[in-house]
Amino acid sequence: MATVDLASELHRLYGFDGFRGLQQAVIEHHLGGGSALVLMATGEGKSLCYQLPAFVGEGLTLVVSPLIALMDDQVQALQARDLPATCIHSMLERKERERRLAAVQRGEIRLLYVTPERFRVKGFLAALNDVKIARLAVDEAHCVSHWGHDFRPEYRRLGEVREQLGNPPCLALTATATPTVQSDIRTALRLENAQRFCTGIERDNLFLSVAPCHTDDDKRDRLLEVLRQTGGPAIVYCALIKDLLRLESELLREGIKPLVYHGDLSAHERRTQQAAFQERDDALILATNAFGMGVDKADIRAIVHWQIPRTLEAYYQEVGRAGRDGQGSFCELLYREEDLVIQRNFTEWANPTAEFAEQIALYMQGQGDRLHALDLDTLRDTFLTKQRHDGRVETVLRLLRTGGCLEGEIGRDLQFVRMPTAAELAEWLPDDKKQRDLMGLLAMVRYASEAECRKRTIHAHFGFEESADGTPTEEWRCGTCDLCTATAEWQSDHLPTPRGIQSATAGTGEAPVRRGDWLETRKFGLCCVARVHRRGKHWRVDVELARDLSSRSFNLRDGEWRRVESN
Repeated sequence: MATVDLASELHRLYGFDGFRGLQQAVIEHHLGGGSALVLMATGEGKSLCYQLPAFVGEGLTLVVSPLIALMDDQVQALQARDLPATCIHSMLERKERERRLAAVQRGEIRLLYVTPERFRVKGFLAALNDVKIARLAVDEAHCVSHWGHDFRPEYRRLGEVREQLGNPPCLALTATATPTVQSDIRTALRLENAQRFCTGIERDNLFLSVAPCHTDDDKRDRLLEVLRQTGGPAIVYCALIKDLLRLESELLREGIKPLVYHGDLSAHERRTQQAAFQERDDALILATNAFGMGVDKADIRAIVHWQIPRTLEAYYQEVGRAGRDGQGSFCELLYREEDLVIQRNFTEWANPTAEFAEQIALYMQGQGDRLHALDLDTLRDTFLTKQRHDGRVETVLRLLRTGGCLEGEIGRDLQFVRMPTAAELAEWLPDDKKQRDLMGLLAMVRYASEAECRKRTIHAHFGFEESADGTPTEEWRCGTCDLCTATAEWQSDHLPTPRGIQSATAGTGEAPVRRGDWLETRKFGLCCVARVHRRGKHWRVDVELARDLSSRSFNLRDGEWRRVESN
């Protein structure tokens, strides 16, 4: 391939005046046919490392990404620049998937995004046989590893997929990988001898702090103080939806109306809440850890964790979403020892035995045509004898779905495809995973409770023996955490002028009602809106009836309902 002026191409295609960090070195290596493990901090521009080679090199670049919303956003941004990129995933209609694949086969596309599950679709790999796969990129590569914080079974097949594609040069990219996870990535993707590029994890503009709290009232008071000091945009991460909703109510009493994002919202509500956060410069959003990946917002000024996260990897990935504009941002964990039981429970639920998973799979296989009527409560009643909120059933369903054993959604269009093999169950649920997960939680507790430089603790956790300037870890003090410098002094010197936190007016977009509205309906009487769904041009709501607190769902038809205005 002819020599390419990468700086000129960067400006022509993206409008950027220069590369950041190791971007150019990675791109030159990849264009030269090299594979690599790329470790870059959140916000350092990993995606450019595979995007630019796709548009200046020859052939097709295939990108594996874990989230459909993330790939949709990236493709939309590239197409806005008239760059030939597309994605193929399960949320598209069959004809649209076929249209996009045909464009790939004709050579009209240079960058194709897919989820790892796409390779299980019959005929997909065969359809790529006549296409020159010049490069492969595996984004969020920590998903390969059982010991990562977001394991996806289908990621472990990507080494085999790569071989079937002709072993193209491969970039494995992640922001959060311990030495153990890095080794697992290399083995799974067959990158044992690939070069490693690492920018480190230092973010000098992020201040890390831990605030010990004895009660939830202490947490609320501290959160309000942080919001006054930092303003918006800001994210508050909650481990449980019930705690998120309780905090929302308390903030409403304080005159703050936050946006919210969690798994009980409809897809429409999640999209509009995220869009509102993206668009506003004064927004506060309360969210579970489902929110954040794919949120391309540079000016987040504060990230607060209402409860302790499960691992340092997850924590550092989440706080890394702050301050991507280079200005100071404040990140604080509200640490209450009683909250540890939440994460201990999550660890139990995330680690069912292989035997438990096999029992559920056999039960679902035996349902036959009745499977489409099976609901989550029935599965819980069948397999759980104690805690109704035990999440092991949901963990098994997720593993079966991402492993290609289930398709569709429970209670709607669920289909049983095949039984998992004993080898698959052993691989998905290894015997020592629970112990490793508990050790990960212990590392998080030590970060929160020990009098050790916060960033030095994180630095050592990810296997760095030196800071970016070469100072040995044991001698290094960051100057950007509450144990190395005075918090108030750093805030005064580094935080931009607070914008304030305003009421969030963008609730559910164009929907005629929103979550929390009271309706008087002809059929059900008085009810409260729990979720709002978009169905083409129509709206459908899930409600809770005032008369008996039961749940119902109905379409919003003219003349059938009216909003009850609060006094």
